[in-house]
Amino acid sequence: MHAIRRLFLLTLLLFPLFFLTACGKKGDPTLRDYEKPLPPAGFQAIHREQRIYLQWSYPREKEYAIAEFIILKSSGGEFEILAHIEKKQRSHEDTAIENRRDYRYKIIARSITGIFSDDSNLLGVSPLAPPRPPSDISFSLQGDSLVLTWSPGEKNMFYNVYKSLEKGRYGMAPLNSMPISGSSFTDSFTIHKSVYYTVRSLHDSAIRDESAPSDELAVDPFELVPHPPHNFRYHAAPERVFLYWDEPQESWVTRFRIYRKISGEEFRLIGETLLPAFIDPEPALTKRDYRLHAVGPAKEGPGSELSGVIYTAPPE
Repeated sequence: MHAIRRLFLLTLLLFPLFFLTACGKKGDPTLRDYEKPLPPAGFQAIHREQRIYLQWSYPREKEYAIAEFIILKSSGGEFEILAHIEKKQRSHEDTAIENRRDYRYKIIARSITGIFSDDSNLLGVSPLAPPRPPSDISFSLQGDSLVLTWSPGEKNMFYNVYKSLEKGRYGMAPLNSMPISGSSFTDSFTIHKSVYYTVRSLHDSAIRDESAPSDELAVDPFELVPHPPHNFRYHAAPERVFLYWDEPQESWVTRFRIYRKISGEEFRLIGETLLPAFIDPEPALTKRDYRLHAVGPAKEGPGSELSGVIYTAPPE
């Protein structure tokens, strides 16, 4: 009995030691956790629709070490906290602004252990009254290019062009790499899907100081109608008729359709071709007419005609 009691008491004494040894503390901070975090980079401001859009960058692989971003703002006095931003975000909108008033912004990162990064670059922002947007947005196709043109809303403006695959939804990044000083822009043409464009006027200021968007321009390839093919001609041989025409300038023409009419009949489709040439295997022993149409991504354009085609034997 005494031996059992001693074993029980020994177990009670050793159990806490075993528990502490086996479990211990987990997730203790390391020296790495006390490093100063990197400051946010590329801090920039965009002014549009009576808002200051603030944007910055931060390495995704460094997010584990930070708890948040803190944006600070000054309108002439000391910097005050404008917003605490979740660490996965890279933008913020400041709506408490007035035109022609001076503001300063900076942003810092706070680590999970409460250590603050150095300041980002300092932004000085003096939003101007927004200019009028451009009007009369239109496009033309030149080979593989789409040329946008517009009428300036005001004199001495720059412009940014925005493009989207979804009607009414545009990002913050313009299509052009630098502000446009003229009233046109050339983009590559996409034949397989609709695209949408809008243009904003831009002050020549230290920040991107933009107007409201222009009217939206939709470019739907399936609504394009080709011109009639040029220089439609033929050569009639004893057993077939060779038809030729010039290569179209419209790069988005997908094929050609050839129609034939014989002896007062109506035109009927006799074939399609991808090339600017076609062979009618029926000899032209009697007069016939041909009609040639170019076809776009969906629609057929007006036709070019050849009349009175007949084979004439060469003189002996």
